[in-house]
Parts: sequence; C-alpha cells; structure tokens
Amino acid sequence: MTDVEAALARLRDLPVHPGLSAIDGSVLAALAVRPAIRSTISGAMFGFAATVALTLGFASALLPSAPVGAADIAPFGAPPALAPSTLLGASE
Repeated sequence: MTDVEAALARLRDLPVHPGLSAIDGSVLAALAVRPAIRSTISGAMFGFAATVALTLGFASALLPSAPVGAADIAPFGAPPALAPSTLLGASE
C-alpha cells in the first residue's frame, strides 16, 4: 500500500465533521439571496451577431484563395526507398 492509499484510508476512517449536516441549508439560503442572472444580450443583438458570423463564414468559404499543397515531409532527411508508403503506389 502506498502512502497516498494509507492517507486516504485514514481519512475514510475519521468521523464526519459535524458542520457538514448544516451545509445544505446554508448553501440553499445563499442561492436564494443571490439575484437571478439576467441575459445581458438582447434577442436582436444575438440575431445580428449570428447573421454577421454566418456572412463571414460563407464569404470565407466562397472567396477564392491560393491553392494549398502539402509539403513532402521526411523527418530524417530523404524518405527511405522501401517505406510502405512508397511501395503502395509502385507498379511494375
């Protein structure tokens, strides 16, 4: 048994703290006093933000950009001649 397991076993065997029996009431009382959080953004503002986001998304997808090609990656210099990735496309 490790030190952590022994410490957890000792903690498990300790009696329950008497203050824990009253914790439910104090937590619920604090939640009742706390004011309800209102939405800080109106429906119209949310609709405007959604429209702008959709417009930017469609515009970025439709506008042409430079073609992107993947770079040949060889982490240790030149790729090995008998690597499986080179043999799959070979036809003799």
